[in-house]
Amino acid sequence: MKHAAPKIMQIGKALRAAAITMVCGFGICASYTGSAFATAKFHVGDRWDWQLKGPADLDRDVEMLTLDPRLVTADQLQALRAQGVDTVCHVNAGTIAETDPGFSDLPPAVIGSAHKTKPNESYLDVRRLQMVVPVITQQIVACKNQGFTAIEPDGLDAYAQDSGFPITATDTVRYATTLAHVSHGLGLRIAQKNIPELTEVLLPHFDFAITESCFETGTCEQIAAYPKANKPAFNAEYTDVDIDFAKACAEGARLNINMIRKDRPVTAPVTFCQAEF
Repeated sequence: MKHAAPKIMQIGKALRAAAITMVCGFGICASYTGSAFATAKFHVGDRWDWQLKGPADLDRDVEMLTLDPRLVTADQLQALRAQGVDTVCHVNAGTIAETDPGFSDLPPAVIGSAHKTKPNESYLDVRRLQMVVPVITQQIVACKNQGFTAIEPDGLDAYAQDSGFPITATDTVRYATTLAHVSHGLGLRIAQKNIPELTEVLLPHFDFAITESCFETGTCEQIAAYPKANKPAFNAEYTDVDIDFAKACAEGARLNINMIRKDRPVTAPVTFCQAEF
């Protein structure tokens, strides 16, 4: 199901102003300066891997590695950084599990339906910024303290799912933009995760893109707006779907999107466009 992107001129500036106001209310806006990202390491064409279920294999010839923070230690992250590898912290942002930090701080009214493929996670009412953002901010701060350099906020497509709440695309943009300013206020970069139909309005606020199955779903052209703006885009296709991965690699090369192939639990094994590990 496709959804029209909100028009930037109608909501973009207003949402950005509202996001900055909220971030300042959390007391971190003063730490953000534009120069903080002048030396960002991410580049269009960087190689990547993505591991969310252990055991992790950190021996990868990549420039960017996205990880569940429970799979690594601060010392391992420091070692990766010394090798020139940027590390991205996977954060449940549109959903939450009972084991996630801050779950007990949320009132039941903002916890909705179970995720259709992750029954241990429930959707969040992302319209309730004052309740939800502080909890997700706790997770982002924990990522920074552990040593990650960027954030992958997952689950932002609640407005297109049976979340239990009447969340709209505009609500999603407001929430995602707020998280972007929280991350930037902490000196972290942040990815647009999926929701390719909202790329036009989110692109100015995010530093790179991570998507799933853009070749399978025919949405790579939308995400290609990132490399066109000199920001990297990364995509993973899944092994349980019958696609021609060679064609996916060719599409990625054409659009400057770095393609990999992963199993559905997103464990360590990976197929790059050049070789398999």
